[in-house]
Amino acid sequence: MIRVQNLCKSFQQKPILTDLTFHLDAGERLALLGLNGSGKTLLLKILATLIKPTSGSVEIAGYDVVANPHAVRPLIGYVPETFDGYPELSAWEYLHFFASAYKLERTQRSAGIENVLELMDLTAVREQKIRQLSLGQKRRLCLAKTFLHDPLVWLLDAPTSALDARGQIEMGALIKELGAMGKTVILATNHLADVTTTCHRVGILDRGRFALYGEVVDISRQIEKRHRLEIEVVE
Repeated sequence: MIRVQNLCKSFQQKPILTDLTFHLDAGERLALLGLNGSGKTLLLKILATLIKPTSGSVEIAGYDVVANPHAVRPLIGYVPETFDGYPELSAWEYLHFFASAYKLERTQRSAGIENVLELMDLTAVREQKIRQLSLGQKRRLCLAKTFLHDPLVWLLDAPTSALDARGQIEMGALIKELGAMGKTVILATNHLADVTTTCHRVGILDRGRFALYGEVVDISRQIEKRHRLEIEVVE
């Protein structure tokens, strides 16, 4: 579903991402870990066709994201870390706008919007302006928008940020359910719990490179071998 080969991205000749190579099949869920500035968000934006790579290739469902972005965009759902814009629209108006942009059938739009409002626990605020919503509600609204066109690939940037404990648990369950539905998911996070509870594959970015990449169980074993704490009790 996703194939990344020798991906590099530089700004003003400064390398930000260097020689990234990986592939994910349908239903696989990858967590990207790394310090701020390690390249997690940049990688998601390249996959989402928002930024072009300097070199290398990226394919989603067989389509090159640079050569054929218009074929890629209907297949992906991108949820950025921050929610900006549309402050005067209500939650329902916001979803209706995107339902139109996604070219959902007119006869199906209202039912589809009501379904995602209920799914994201937003029915009670459907008429509220976006500027009146909490950060957590804005996060869920952005996810609701992504559900409308049922994408094959989900690109989630810090999906549990701004969510309370209940929301984080529900988000983890949602991500696992997406995988069960055959969706390919990549999430960027700084929270280890997001990895161990939702994904079976992890990539740890360090200065634009994969310091570690593989199955969560295997990476955990490697980390345990590298970092062992010994405590000696002196009587």
